Amino acid sequence: AGDVLSRVLDSAITWHADENPNKGRAATSDVLTAVLREPEVLGSALDIVGAYLKNYEVDKAAAVMDTIVPVCRERGELWVLKAMNHLATVRMKQARPQDALACLEEIEAIVSPRLTQVERDEAWEFWETTYRNFGWVMSSLGREAEAIEYIEKAIEVKERVGLHVSWFDLWDLGRMKACVALKSNLPELIEESQAVVARALALHGQSEPEDHVMHAKIWSNLGECSFALAHLAEKCSDADADHNTPAKSPEAQTHYRRAMECFVESHRLFSETEGRLNPLTGGAADAAAWALVKLNEDANAKRYLLNAVEAASCQQNGWGDEDGSEAPALASAVRVVDQVVEVHRRTDDRDGLLPFLAPVEALCDSATKRLGLPGVRQDTILQERLVSSCSLVLVASGSADGALRARQLLQRNLGSQPPQSEHARLCKSVFGALGSGATPAAAIGAAAADNSLRPLVSQLAVASEGGCTKSATAAAAAARRPHRAAWGVARCVLVVAIGTSLMHKRKPQTTGRNVSTSPMLPQLLGT
Repeated sequence: AGDVLSRVLDSAITWHADENPNKGRAATSDVLTAVLREPEVLGSALDIVGAYLKNYEVDKAAAVMDTIVPVCRERGELWVLKAMNHLATVRMKQARPQDALACLEEIEAIVSPRLTQVERDEAWEFWETTYRNFGWVMSSLGREAEAIEYIEKAIEVKERVGLHVSWFDLWDLGRMKACVALKSNLPELIEESQAVVARALALHGQSEPEDHVMHAKIWSNLGECSFALAHLAEKCSDADADHNTPAKSPEAQTHYRRAMECFVESHRLFSETEGRLNPLTGGAADAAAWALVKLNEDANAKRYLLNAVEAASCQQNGWGDEDGSEAPALASAVRVVDQVVEVHRRTDDRDGLLPFLAPVEALCDSATKRLGLPGVRQDTILQERLVSSCSLVLVASGSADGALRARQLLQRNLGSQPPQSEHARLCKSVFGALGSGATPAAAIGAAAADNSLRPLVSQLAVASEGGCTKSATAAAAAARRPHRAAWGVARCVLVVAIGTSLMHKRKPQTTGRNVSTSPMLPQLLGT
């Protein structure tokens, strides 16, 4: 049966290379429909979805669900309940919480009218799971108060049948209350939440010492509480600090160091159990690198940044949907690539960028495959920024073919239409010219000839030299340093790419809604 099911579902999980994998490709053959109508086979198909999700094969899980949901609806409400439970999980992994909420509401609408209170208590495990899932979805939608209410409902269901609060309950409550505390700028409440998460970590170590994956997740959440405390302390002492600037406040540094230690331990456990390219490992690497950047330990941050970019280039979860819902994976990728450029600029380490070249190309290509070319979605500016920042990595490396690869990357991932952002237009103009063999001075001069870019190029004339150049144009500034041409041009564009310079303290071009400059407090995608 398993071999037959594998062959039958093959058409549901295979798509052409140029198709958006978020859409999947539903199999519609008569043979497939007939096979799936067998209860044993349909149940096995749902089991396969669970296996795919466990291994973060989100594209395959989504494609199978697209295929079997209509069959489940044909078979009646019991199968609908099973299907909606799996589909809600898939949609959460895709960063589509509103769709996940619709699945859970359908489950509740089917079951609630049919059960008395006694019957609900007998089915406590079902309601505990359902309420907990509601809580996770509400948290992802930013409705933290409702999320906490649902988690408390899940705990009440257990208490009514004589069960005690578990480490899992404490973990859920602690991390969700931390989200509320951060939004309210209340460090004392974050500390209370952190204590709850710490208790969950200790209880989990006692009750399930072999579950290293869950232990790593709780370590990560504990680190996020410290990161949140550091963020608030830093805001109080330096309102202009951004996510790439090392912290100056001793209090913030203390919290960032505690966060870093938690993230490093989480990364170690995920690496040992899940592998280097697993999204959980990549997320822990991202967090560890960010904390190290805030501690001004750029050299140590580099290896974690490399792991984060490599994992992000393979990541299937967190990209939203083809209709333009928010893609947290995109926002995270932009920030990580920004940090890659910044730490190598601060340490003047062009050679250190060489291992990043293939991963950033793969990351851009993956994002375009999932989101389409920029220009349609609401996060177009953010997507353009990812592409142009990755092209900056290629050029700034100083490799023999860096400029050519940057031009090709921009062509593949920005398309033929003019980019919407100044930064992307500047990168496309300058790096396109460099890839065609132009000198840095000629490339910037050509950009200055574009009336829409001329003001920006004039601004970069000073910013590219840290305010020290007496040159009237950025082209002259670049021409003065031919032996460092690639890095010289990169520094010019870097002012816009990162959104800050030592002299002007620029802010990122994107809004806070798009690129988080606050801690990575837990979302369902991270669990």
